[in-house]
Amino acid sequence: MQAINAKSSLGKAPKACKFCRSRKKKCDKALPRCGLCARKNRPCEYWKPNLSTTSHSTIASTAETQWHSSLLDQAQPQPQVIDLATILFLDPDLLRLGQVETLHAIPAIPQHVLQLLGSLDEIRLTADKFFGHIHQWMPFISKKRFYDLYIQPPFHSRPDVALLLLALKLITTLPLADSPNPRTTLYHTVKHFYLEVEGSFSLLVLQAGILVALYELGHGIYPASFLSIGQCARYAHALGLNIGHMVPATKVLTLVEVEERRRIWWAIVILDRFVSIGCPGRPFVTAHPRLDDLLPVDDAAFDLGTIELDDFSTLSSPKTGHMSKFSLLCQAAHLLGQVLQHISRDSTDQDIAWVQLDRTLQSMLAAALDVDRPDYDQITFIYSALVALYTPYLQISANTKDSNRAYSQRARDVLHQIIGRINANLVDRQCFLGRDSEDVSPWGLYFAYRVCGMLMRPAEKAPHGAEVLKSLREAFQTISVRWHVASVYLELLEAQKALRLGA
Repeated sequence: MQAINAKSSLGKAPKACKFCRSRKKKCDKALPRCGLCARKNRPCEYWKPNLSTTSHSTIASTAETQWHSSLLDQAQPQPQVIDLATILFLDPDLLRLGQVETLHAIPAIPQHVLQLLGSLDEIRLTADKFFGHIHQWMPFISKKRFYDLYIQPPFHSRPDVALLLLALKLITTLPLADSPNPRTTLYHTVKHFYLEVEGSFSLLVLQAGILVALYELGHGIYPASFLSIGQCARYAHALGLNIGHMVPATKVLTLVEVEERRRIWWAIVILDRFVSIGCPGRPFVTAHPRLDDLLPVDDAAFDLGTIELDDFSTLSSPKTGHMSKFSLLCQAAHLLGQVLQHISRDSTDQDIAWVQLDRTLQSMLAAALDVDRPDYDQITFIYSALVALYTPYLQISANTKDSNRAYSQRARDVLHQIIGRINANLVDRQCFLGRDSEDVSPWGLYFAYRVCGMLMRPAEKAPHGAEVLKSLREAFQTISVRWHVASVYLELLEAQKALRLGA
């Protein structure tokens, strides 16, 4: 049995062993001992190549020697070292005992990745661009920890750091005017490098994955965006984020680290809800947040690393003016999840849940508008959630039962109110069109697309409808400089127009 195992795992020697050759016995050439020697329990010695032959024989002999040595090395007992991820999945309790030697595989950073990252000054410019624009509405990376730990020359030896830096470059790179295809060389490089580094089981790998998913969502890359968000959720589960009674992959020693992990989970929840806003019914990959789940703390405190225990509030806490922008966005995402779950039911009958969602979203919208400096990204996210709630009932026919007609009329009235606000802000005050396109989030594009589709209907007589439609189309063109999906929405509007003309 020993010989059979050796033969199956190590192969055969190039020549018969000395014992079999001297006695003219048939040798199976198994390593490290042939079958006959193993049965007789005697030492088994193979002929060593003769190194004093011709040059051709020397080359062949050298190759045989190396091959033979490598097989014998494989036969030697090797120390058992298990990687961290395997232990976390198979028996995480071993980590509590602290008696297992773990292996941390560190792949080399390819040269072309280092070339794409550029010099340290270029990396700092990329980081400054990210924290100056995208971080303002999606703050899930600790600014203080990032600059203290990762903008340093040793990043060349950390593949997970290099991956995060490369993902920052990807998300901050604008589409090219002459080549708007977002599936660029940089995009493919990040995706491929992610596959190489994901085994390092690092929080930075997860943050890079979220940036890639956000890039795909903002540029209309489907189904990659949908699949990437699912991958991020699974990676977060593996790391133990927002899952109780699990052994964490790394020790968390500061409130800033705890807050960063919480924000990462909320970022995945936001993307998980928003990616299905146009096609409700697909299951979420993250569980519905609980009312006792903690919301992100004040954004400024998070950036400065000055978090106090008194800063925390839960999802059930009353919405107040001191809540951070990101905290309010998380609450809106929670409501969007409820909206998508509600409208994906088989029955389209309206009920108390529909009315409650309508009131809650209206209350959140009123609170978002009743401030000195309204936040566009939060407001447009709420608009998108409202429109998602109303969209199934905007085409209710006249012969539908009275209750559904009443809800349809309610949806139209609210959308006309939204159109009026758009006219006052986007058309009259030009307050949005002058905004830096790099500061704009993709949250409002869905609601703007649905509003445009409604205004394009021949029977629609909304006040200022023509002006609002024209301004929204201009806004799509402006935002397409930042997010390619705006151009996709414009093409979809053209398709709607063509279908109506051909009907």
